[in-house]
Parts: sequence; structure tokens; C-alpha cells
Amino acid sequence: MSPKRTLALIRKELRHIIRDPQILFMVLIAPAFVLFLLAYTFAADLQTIRIGVIDGDHSPASRAYVKALISDGELLLVSTHQSYAEAEAALQRGRINLVVVIPVGWGEALAAGRGTTLQLILDGSDYHQSRAYSRNVIQRTQAYAATLAPGADTVQPPIDVRTRALYNAPLKWIDAMIPGLMAMAFSFPAIAAALACTRETERGSYEGLLATPIRPVEYILGKLLPYLVIGTAGTLLSWALARWWFQVPFRGLLLNYILLTFIFMLSLISIAILVGVTMVNQRHAIVLIIFIFFVPSFFLSNLLLPLEPDSLMEWVLMRVLPATNYVDMSRALFLKGAGLYELRGYTLNLLRISGIALLASLLLSRRKVA
Repeated sequence: MSPKRTLALIRKELRHIIRDPQILFMVLIAPAFVLFLLAYTFAADLQTIRIGVIDGDHSPASRAYVKALISDGELLLVSTHQSYAEAEAALQRGRINLVVVIPVGWGEALAAGRGTTLQLILDGSDYHQSRAYSRNVIQRTQAYAATLAPGADTVQPPIDVRTRALYNAPLKWIDAMIPGLMAMAFSFPAIAAALACTRETERGSYEGLLATPIRPVEYILGKLLPYLVIGTAGTLLSWALARWWFQVPFRGLLLNYILLTFIFMLSLISIAILVGVTMVNQRHAIVLIIFIFFVPSFFLSNLLLPLEPDSLMEWVLMRVLPATNYVDMSRALFLKGAGLYELRGYTLNLLRISGIALLASLLLSRRKVA
């Protein structure tokens, strides 16, 4: 391998990336842009929850409770209702997301220290949003109950079960989703790398390279390194977006994030180059990339649907799909503050995927040269 020829190929690819606004956008800006769109699509916590109230008590205690619910603006009181029929009509029209029902005698029961209940009526047609909305109201209700005077505490049951959520104490959907969505958003530099390989085949410039002394390993490195470096740099925009725009806590080290994301990008771009050297046109490459990256990122990566721990399926996916590893890695970096040692298993999986994909690309490139 000639370092001089490899550097020449790297400079050529860098100039191509910088001079083409579409490619530069895809490699540097698209991950953060797509993450922004996906966050608003999937993260129910970002939406203002529109509530209706059926106040059967009409007491100072019920009014104080409703005021506490909407005090920070995340819950918006849209309407009050006199009956279940009115509330259901508002839910059907989509004017409100849920209804809080305060029963008769609620304030009196609180003042007497007796147990009392509230009812939430939800639009269950959207499963994930309904769960997020109900969890939000329940947490606010529990926080309000904690502020009551001791004489107003409700009667405790014989067994008081209390839960504590580590790493994501409010159980915010957005805090768990955004680090996971990065696994899919970061696929765009890899798509650009695959298209760069197939574009040279379509335009005939690859045949010109075959007439030069360039070896397959030099060609692969010349394609890999520019997209890897610029793509990793672009992920810092996504990190800043998650950290400061969406207010997702980041408890790990930024250097660890950069290193592990670099390894994840290496696995993605290695697979993309394998696709690029085996496909004859860009259309086929895009279809295969979508099938490899996007569909598994949603359904086979612990993002939306949990995998069964220690199952054969999880074992296979961890060693085949980069996103299945990175979803857990990213969440651990952001929310748990995990370090390199705790994430070494995922790192080894990604390095193994990268090595196999690059070796396959090298072997296939040699066949093309022959």
C-alpha cells in the first residue's frame, strides 16, 4: 500500500465532498436535521398536553389541584365539562388529549385524611402518547400530594410500594428516545459513502482508476476516511441539539461520546462501502442501504420494541446490526454516564462488524480489478 496514493485519493474525495453542497449536507448537517425531525415525530413529551376537567367537587381543594397541574405551562386547560358525554365529544374532536375527573367529596376526603381517587380518561387510539400523557399527570399528582399538610395526607395502604427510577427519574419519553434516534440519523454519511462508490461505477470513472496503480485497499481507505471524519464531526451537531435544544441530560464524557460514535460510524460506513462496491447503480444501493439501516434501526434495535435479553435473536442482531449496539450505547452515555469499560462489549461488536465488512469489500474489489 502506498501512503502517497492513499492520501491523493483522500484529498480527491474531500474536495468532492466540500464542492458538492448536497453531499456536504448529507454528511455534515443531515444527521442533526433528521434527528430534529424525528424527535418531534416520536417524542410525545415535546407536545403541550391539552386537558379537560370534570370537577364534581367544586371545592377550593379541587381548584388548587387543577391550578397546580397547569402551573408550568406543559399542561394546558382547554375546557371544563359537566358530564362524561361532553368530555368524550371533546376527545373525539381532538380538542383535548385527556380528561381529569375529580369526584364529589374529593376535597373533604383529603381534609379528613381519608383515601380518595382521581380518574383519567385518555384517547387510547395512540398508545405511546396515551402512556406518556397519563404518566405525566400521575407524576404531577403525586408531587402535589407530597406538598399537602400532614393532616391532609391520604390513608396509606397496608403495603406501601414505592418505586425509584434511576438515570431518568421523571421517566421522560424524550430523554430515552433522542439518544436512541441518533442511531438512525447517523446513517446519512454512510449513505453518501455508498453513493460515492456507485456513482463512479455509473459514470465510468471507476474504470479509469483501474488503469492506475491504485490498489483496492488504497481505494477503500480513500473512500472511508473522509466520510468517517466529516461524518463524526457532524454528529457533534446532533449532540449539541440533544443537549441544549431538547434538554436531554448528558452524564458521560464528551471524549467517550466522540470515540464511541467514531467506532459506530466506522461500522456504518464500512457496510456502506461494501454495498457501494457490489452494487452497479445508485438506485440499488439506496434500496439496500434503507433495508439494512433504517428498518432495523426502528424495529430491531431496542428503540421502539424491546429485545428479549439473552435471547438468540438479540445475540445475532448485536453481531450483525450496528444500530442495535448503538441505541444502548447512546442511552448509556447520555443517561447513565457509562464509560468505555462498561460499553466494551458493544464496542467489540461494532469493531467486529467493521472488520468483516471492510474485509469483504477488499475481497470484492480485488475481483473487480481482476
